[in-house]
Amino acid sequence: MIKNIKNKKIVIIISVIIISVMSLLLISVKVIKGNYKELSTQVMVNNKEDEIKYVYPLGRVVGVKATTDGVLVVGYEEDNVEYIGGIQKGDNIVKINGKKINNEQDATNILNQLEKENVDVTFERNGKYNTQTIKIKKQYGKAKLGLWVRDKISGVGTVTFYDPGNSKFKAIGHAITDVDTNEFLKIKQGNIYNPISIEITKANDSKVGHIKGDFKTEKSIGDFNNNSNFGISGNMTGEINKNMQLVEVGKKESVSIGKASIIFEDKSRNATSYDIEIDSFVDDKKNDRNMIIEVVDEDLINYTGGIIQGMSGAPIIQNNKIVGAVTHVFKDNPKKGYGIFIDEMVELGK
Repeated sequence: MIKNIKNKKIVIIISVIIISVMSLLLISVKVIKGNYKELSTQVMVNNKEDEIKYVYPLGRVVGVKATTDGVLVVGYEEDNVEYIGGIQKGDNIVKINGKKINNEQDATNILNQLEKENVDVTFERNGKYNTQTIKIKKQYGKAKLGLWVRDKISGVGTVTFYDPGNSKFKAIGHAITDVDTNEFLKIKQGNIYNPISIEITKANDSKVGHIKGDFKTEKSIGDFNNNSNFGISGNMTGEINKNMQLVEVGKKESVSIGKASIIFEDKSRNATSYDIEIDSFVDDKKNDRNMIIEVVDEDLINYTGGIIQGMSGAPIIQNNKIVGAVTHVFKDNPKKGYGIFIDEMVELGK
């Protein structure tokens, strides 16, 4: 993950959810050891209810940059309700006095153009829009709301697969959330990039590992404008690894307890298949955690310590089918984590 802070206003990162487990954001690509069948056709349809779909599993490490739709409130300059009114951390400000806010600079410009003591601030909270009248704070001749806000994110993420039928990619496997507020981020526009280099910090029982990546933003290889509980979906505009083989998309009903594998980059940045076990299934009302998985491959354990931040989105393969993606790691046991069924990611962006 990459984190930059400037004047406490803009923090650039992809968040990590920590409860008994931690979310993963970041990825990998490698030379696959798995025995995947070469397929000459991309999609075969027997009937409308029995469609067989094929995709390229990637597990590809990419840089991710995005701007939010509006500005996210991440903190207060001071705990003074006279200025902040009913605005809370995690609220997404979209308008000031009816004027659209695209970024932090828009908010600053509008406030300083108004010669008023109070303004109407429209914000989104939990999917609902509200408007409250807030007192403007004056400091050194500048008008402000007394809030710290963020309008950009940046980090490293995992591309799960590429669909040749529609030239779209699916990635990460869980929502991009803010690192400080843990709030869901409404994305306006995002891009993915090939990293120049990646660095692995190995996990152990007292520390969650992670991937750090450096990337240049001159040339994007994909773009997206959505964010969901099951990851992101966008258009792949750059080159993909044509050495990868197409695999069938498996239905959740076909997933079973037992042996499986994940695709993740080795030290040479080749896509490699590593052995895991699917231990059990989870009845999660949010549907963003469907199975508990355990890394049993000694090569991966020696390399990363198990599941690490950045492995989120790594494809799960069972019986030569892509059946899921890695999403979270257990905080106190990096060899274990959660995955979601691939069905949810296939539907993204439709």
